[in-house]
Amino acid sequence: MNEWRPFGIRLRIHLLFWIVIGMSILLGKFWEIITLFVIVLIHEMGHIAVARELGWTVTEVELLPFGGVATMEEAYAVDPLDEIVVALAGPFLNVIMIAVSLVCWYADIWTDEWARFFLAGNVAVAGFNLLPIWPLDGGRIVQAVLCWCMPYRRAAIASLTLSAMLSALMLGVSVLSLQTNVAVVAVYLLAVNIQAFLRFPYQFIRFLMEKYARQPEEYGVRALTVPPESTAMEVSHLLRRGCSHLVYVQGSGLLAEERLLHALLFENKHDTAVGQLV
Repeated sequence: MNEWRPFGIRLRIHLLFWIVIGMSILLGKFWEIITLFVIVLIHEMGHIAVARELGWTVTEVELLPFGGVATMEEAYAVDPLDEIVVALAGPFLNVIMIAVSLVCWYADIWTDEWARFFLAGNVAVAGFNLLPIWPLDGGRIVQAVLCWCMPYRRAAIASLTLSAMLSALMLGVSVLSLQTNVAVVAVYLLAVNIQAFLRFPYQFIRFLMEKYARQPEEYGVRALTVPPESTAMEVSHLLRRGCSHLVYVQGSGLLAEERLLHALLFENKHDTAVGQLV
């Protein structure tokens, strides 16, 4: 069985994890890999708990040997700070488990061997997930920080470009050093980022739909000045996460974000000049 639904969340185990479990059985490391599974699961529970506290809807969690990927419906148009808090929740629980392992180690509750393994497992999961590669926690944090500085579309493309480059670098280094396990993970991350590039037009539309669905009072307001000949789609590329926009069209007047999004999503006015929408 590859899928469960605890607490209404679809939980899937990636094929890579099953391969690792199979290899662990052959090598006599079954309990070690089960411990790693529990560490990864607790890591993901940190993300889920904080996301639900913020009112997000978690639909799916996929577990991998080095962490997991949580799918959340409100993960595109939210405040970047909320994204950072959710991303850090998983590594934070790893830090808690590291502290627990140190206490049990020095109190002689655990053997040296087991305490070292549990400690190293948590350090590895937390450290790897903080790499600045999408969709790892570090990659999500990088994208959220970029969203503070620039429009969502530009920030997302920049973070995906960085992630693809780092994944390719990881793959090259792992191949040259004959690190097969790292190479497999690097191939996975590179494939995920290539897929994210290909799917980004759909992801951007989802971002616009989430902004339209949210009530304006949920956001702070940011002013945006554009020339009247700019198209509705061009102006949408300037929209940011975590705020609502009041667009000043030079020489024409003010255009509410809701009106702009309605023209894009429901009236098919992608190439219409915003001066005509005022």
